[in-house]
Amino acid sequence: MACQLQTTHCKFIACIILSLITFPAFSQGTIAYTRGNTEIRLVDADGKNDRKLWTHPDASFDMGLFDVAWRPDGKELAFSSAHAAAYSLYHADIYCIKPDGTGFRKVTNGPDRLEFSKYPQGSVTLTVRNLQYGFQQTEASYGVFLVYIAGADKPQQITCAPGRSVTVVFKSVADFGKKAQAIVAMWGKYRWFMPGTDVQAGKNIKAPDLTVSGNGIDMFGAFRPVWRSDGSQLSYRSGYCTISNTPANPPAGELVYNPMFSDKNPMGTCNWDWGPTPALADQIIYTENEAEQSNIYQMKEGGKHPGKKLTSYSDISYQLLYDLKWLPDGSGLLYSTVNLFRESLSPTRYDATT
Repeated sequence: MACQLQTTHCKFIACIILSLITFPAFSQGTIAYTRGNTEIRLVDADGKNDRKLWTHPDASFDMGLFDVAWRPDGKELAFSSAHAAAYSLYHADIYCIKPDGTGFRKVTNGPDRLEFSKYPQGSVTLTVRNLQYGFQQTEASYGVFLVYIAGADKPQQITCAPGRSVTVVFKSVADFGKKAQAIVAMWGKYRWFMPGTDVQAGKNIKAPDLTVSGNGIDMFGAFRPVWRSDGSQLSYRSGYCTISNTPANPPAGELVYNPMFSDKNPMGTCNWDWGPTPALADQIIYTENEAEQSNIYQMKEGGKHPGKKLTSYSDISYQLLYDLKWLPDGSGLLYSTVNLFRESLSPTRYDATT
């Protein structure tokens, strides 16, 4: 589970609901948290008025919610969910909703499929080729896939054994304009994809062939949303802890991928946070664990690793934090470590001046 507090004040505490997440607290506020991976709930800071904000019939414990994050002004809540995994390039996408339950929208790989009827329709013919070697066993060897093109009214299930090809037609595909609409094949949590093709209203388009082989990419998606302090951008990580960001309101039907690091993404950047004040708006803190220690660094957004080393949270390499947050005034940070047996958590405050 995860929780964050809608902020208007700068007192800092920690919230523990199964795992430890941090949030700013104040006397009049609202906490957002997930329950059972299937619903987002809100509760007042004093523990009263617990109510449901959002859920979806397709959300389940295994294919549901991951993380929530209040926009700094508290007017919108971002969350990561896999409820529409079969209708997206990603296993999980970032969505936003207002505290009153209105304004639901899909941020990554948008728009949401409920909006497809607003767009003109075309059709797409696609050939899937399974190039997996018969003498090797990988996820592609099973030969059963869900195939989807962005904007289609539904995915299609195909059987395509190694060495074979299958051609399918998607008859109703929303045309998002002159841009490539991504195509993806799925088997469980594994995905094979390509940029796609330009759908054209009223026409049938032959897409480039989609080839599958090997294990694909597992948990390819958008997890752990983090807002820029001015609310203009959202950052998120993939299943491999690669951080990227997107405008908070990206163009419909456009896949936006802006790496947070201008060079290679370091290992272990599963936790990071954007600066909370105007002076720190372009600064991020992040974790890295490929060295002999596991460390926290500070860097300007779009910079290169290593940034300025702030502290080491473990003298053992390849260790992960449960969470990492700036203090609301930017004077330091709070992070939560887990022991080697992953049976207990330890929150630590780091003061930048002392």
